[in-house]
Amino acid sequence: MGMLSLLLLIAAALPDLPAGGSGTIRGVVLNRSAATPAPCQAEVELSTQTGGRYVPFRRCRSDARGHFRFDNLPVGSRYHYRIGANRDEVEYPGPRIVLTEAQSDVAVELDVCDAVARPNPLVLRNLEIVIVPEPGALRVTESLLIENPSSTCYVGEPLSGGGDPVTLALAIPAGFERITFREEFYGRHSAMAGHRVATGIPWPPGRREVQYAYVLPNDRVCRRWERPLDLPCYRVRLSVRTSQTGDVCSNLARLPADHDGEVLFESDGALLPAGHMLRVELGHLPANRMDYAKPAAVMGLAGLIAATGCVLVWRRRKRP
Repeated sequence: MGMLSLLLLIAAALPDLPAGGSGTIRGVVLNRSAATPAPCQAEVELSTQTGGRYVPFRRCRSDARGHFRFDNLPVGSRYHYRIGANRDEVEYPGPRIVLTEAQSDVAVELDVCDAVARPNPLVLRNLEIVIVPEPGALRVTESLLIENPSSTCYVGEPLSGGGDPVTLALAIPAGFERITFREEFYGRHSAMAGHRVATGIPWPPGRREVQYAYVLPNDRVCRRWERPLDLPCYRVRLSVRTSQTGDVCSNLARLPADHDGEVLFESDGALLPAGHMLRVELGHLPANRMDYAKPAAVMGLAGLIAATGCVLVWRRRKRP
């Protein structure tokens, strides 16, 4: 693509705004990793909504006191702005703003953090797992409440095999057929790294919930589900939904079930270390009818072959 074509594409993506206006968006960038929030320099980007999405409109850099300012902005309900800061290649989204004639000058604070690659500060505050055995499959849903209790943004580092930095790697049982994230954002930013599903999404201070579902083939009447914890975990709650409740056991403590056809397990409240193995013995599972059909078909075919062989031998013996 030539330079002229590239410039035309960029120009087409920019919002069609008036050349000038009476609005102002100003503020300060604060580093929340300091003992007390301290002003700092960072790139500040102002975006505006066009065609249902936000596209970059203007950029500047905050000064030594953290101050920034965008002047001469169009005012009115049709103009929607979003502002954010970028520090150490991590984007920190700020508020969405609409400038009006009554409020054409808006002041905001943008929070950023120091970025760290190690050690990993992430912990699991809560892990909810639901296992549903079905004929031919185990359907598993996991909900993770992940917390970064530190005052820094965790950006991770490459795994032992190299590649891009990784902040979270999910050790989902091998052989899963597919994984679906509840929020498309996590699905878009995840990929296989060795035998794990990994993401390099930066993790600022605070909590995030990540939920996903995957399917494991159920090709045996008896099966064990197991997987190690990806992070230190304060609480695990595991539910197995099956009519064969008496066959299910786990290395977690069993609880009274909330509903019929459900078996509940929960950790004892102690912090479980990363790598701790969760296990569930599922007992006798609903088997796929095809699992019965295949042996029967093989036996039938073997019988047919044997019978055919006998007929051929008999015919040969009958010949003069």
